[in-house]
Amino acid sequence: MTTDPRNFIESAELGNIEESVAGIEAPGLNLDQLPPAVVSGTTLIDFSQVPSMAVRAGVSEAMLFASRVATTSMTGDDDEDDWLAAYTSNLSNLGFNVAGTAITKSTFKKTGVEVHKAIIPFLTIAFGGAAIGPVILAGLKNLQDMNADQPWITLFDRETRRFNASEMHFAAVSSTNIDTTIRYAVARLHVQQQTTSILFFKLTKAEAEFESSTKTLTANNSLLALMESALRTKLAALATSFIAEAKL
Repeated sequence: MTTDPRNFIESAELGNIEESVAGIEAPGLNLDQLPPAVVSGTTLIDFSQVPSMAVRAGVSEAMLFASRVATTSMTGDDDEDDWLAAYTSNLSNLGFNVAGTAITKSTFKKTGVEVHKAIIPFLTIAFGGAAIGPVILAGLKNLQDMNADQPWITLFDRETRRFNASEMHFAAVSSTNIDTTIRYAVARLHVQQQTTSILFFKLTKAEAEFESSTKTLTANNSLLALMESALRTKLAALATSFIAEAKL
C-alpha cells in the first residue's frame, strides 16, 4: 500500500516536544542555509556534495521527522531493532526508496581503541570510498582535538543512546538536478560500561560486540521540495534545536 507523504506528515505523532529539547543549547540555525554537515535527530549528515539548500533542508527535516515518530511509537516491549524498523518505515512513508540493506556483526578485539577511530574503516567502506562523506570522515579523525561539550556532539551523543545499545547513524548525501542519493550507515555497539560521550569512550573490555548496517536511500527532488514546507510546519519548535550545526 502506498502512503501519501503529506497525509503521513499531518497525522504522525511527534511526542512531547518541550521535553525533547530541554537542556540542549544548540546554536542558531537558518534552515534555508544549512552548512555542509549537520546533526539531524539520530543522524550525522554530510551535505558537502549537495549544493541545493532546498534539498539539504528537505533531507534534514525528513530524517528528524522519521526519528521522532519512531521514538514516539515505541512501547515497553520494543527494542532497538523495532526502533530501526520503524525509522526505516517512516522514511519509506515519506517517499524515500530504501534498498541494498546489508547487516554485518563483528567484534572489536583491541583494547584502548577510541570508538570514533574504530568506526572510520567501516564508514569508509560503507560510503564506497573516502571521496564520499569526506566531512564526516575528517570530523571523526579530528575528534580528539574538539570540545566534547559542543552542542552538536551533545545532541548526537544523546540521540545514540537507545535501549541497551548505542547506535550511531551517518548519512553521506549527493544529488543531481532530478534526485538525491543517500549512503546510510548505522553502527551499533553493545558494551557494559561507557563514559559520558559515546564518541570519546575507549573500548576497555577484551572485546565489544559491533553490528553495522548499510543501505542506500533515494528520493525525488521535487517530492523533497513538496514535503519540506509541511515538515517544517509540523516540526516547528524542534527543527532548529535538533538540526544542529556540526562544526567539523
